[in-house]
Amino acid sequence: MNKEQLNAIIDNASEEYLDRFYWILLSEINSDDEPYHKKAYQLLLASLNNPHPDDFFIALCGWSLDSLMEKV
Repeated sequence: MNKEQLNAIIDNASEEYLDRFYWILLSEINSDDEPYHKKAYQLLLASLNNPHPDDFFIALCGWSLDSLMEKV
């Protein structure tokens, strides 16, 4: 998906659509049979490609990467 498509979704999505997207995201995360250490590795690796990795983690769980690492 490109940025144009993503912006169109962000600009036009209803609350119901966004709720459904989040529910599906959580469901897919929970049903993924990869071990947690592999999921964690991929998340941290992907955050290296983002100039603001905290934004992703805050959006996902409400905590910054620094806060999550402190909890670990």
